Amino acid sequence: MITLYTAVTLDGYIATTDGSVDFLENPRYQLPDEDYGYAGFYEGIDVVAMGYNTYKQVINFEGEYPYHGKHSVVFSRTDTVEPIAGDIEITEASEESVIQRFKREGKNVWIIGGGATNARVHQSGLIDRMILTYLPITLGAGIPLFRENNASLEWKNTGTRTFANGLVQITLERR
Repeated sequence: MITLYTAVTLDGYIATTDGSVDFLENPRYQLPDEDYGYAGFYEGIDVVAMGYNTYKQVINFEGEYPYHGKHSVVFSRTDTVEPIAGDIEITEASEESVIQRFKREGKNVWIIGGGATNARVHQSGLIDRMILTYLPITLGAGIPLFRENNASLEWKNTGTRTFANGLVQITLERR
């Protein structure tokens, strides 16, 4: 299963224009003993896949690399990317070819982002499921969930959860 699992603002952005996701750390978005399904989701994932800009952001977070124990794939348009220690594959291959390979192998893949990677995988028609957690905030500008692409796909809502702090999580599957 190929899943796009991410937080998104009401106006459809996953980061600010400079790539920051600091707005996610707003204390209003934290609830005691609530991880919005992350632990269960993460446990079932074999591979995390992300674009280079997202990778740069993740490795600069405080603490160690958060995806140790999972195979990580970083899509890059250059071969100058240095992987940190761990099971990290840097590839110039297309998202479509790599994700198709994982799909054939029966791997559960988490598409982490960013917007350009999301768009390329969306355009290839390989996303089986999206779990989108909407934050009650608008940014006005930023990096959209999907950069411009030519895909028009239909989805069905298979689950909606509403949280006391205003977050709404929608699970969608391809029709």
